Amino acid sequence: MDDLARPDFEFVQAYRELTITNRRLGGVRAIERFLPKHGMTVLDVAAGGCDVGEALVKSRNCRVVSLDLNPRGLKLADRTIPVTGDAIQLPFADGSFDAVICSLFFHHLADSDCVRVLCEMWRVARRMVIVNDLHRTRIAHASIRILSALFSRSSMFRNDAPASVRRAFRPSELAAIARQAGVAARVVRSFPYRLVLVAAK
Repeated sequence: MDDLARPDFEFVQAYRELTITNRRLGGVRAIERFLPKHGMTVLDVAAGGCDVGEALVKSRNCRVVSLDLNPRGLKLADRTIPVTGDAIQLPFADGSFDAVICSLFFHHLADSDCVRVLCEMWRVARRMVIVNDLHRTRIAHASIRILSALFSRSSMFRNDAPASVRRAFRPSELAAIARQAGVAARVVRSFPYRLVLVAAK
């Protein structure tokens, strides 16, 4: 999914299956656990197909801006506000949003870029930052390989899902990124195979 030269239909298929995965395998829940229910303005960084932000608007009284460098997924925004932009240099002023969230993006980056993105998220957040990513374990890797082989119709998803777990984090690694960014955060496990970095101002 990092190859933006791939045809549109491949991204549409992959976004559709990511939406199902986030809904059924705890991706949305990992954010909802820590996000207050009322009156929040939220920036979803690297929003992909916008499914997490769309789910939050349905379950909470919040306003969500979905930001991504790839405009294909932003076309799927319905209740959220789509913005094309770079996570490493967010096009917003300091403290523009109550909460800044990010789902399944950090494992696509080198650690140094994770630090840069987290610094940017912290800069534009007024109240809190939430980073939701995968927990790298052998069981998680085996599980997603089996599930994607059995149920996925998207070649992009079948390739990306196991690779994502291999590139994902252990709790200490995600905590180390927060320390390098100068952000006081805790890292929490979320069922079944998610790690959530939570930082409050």
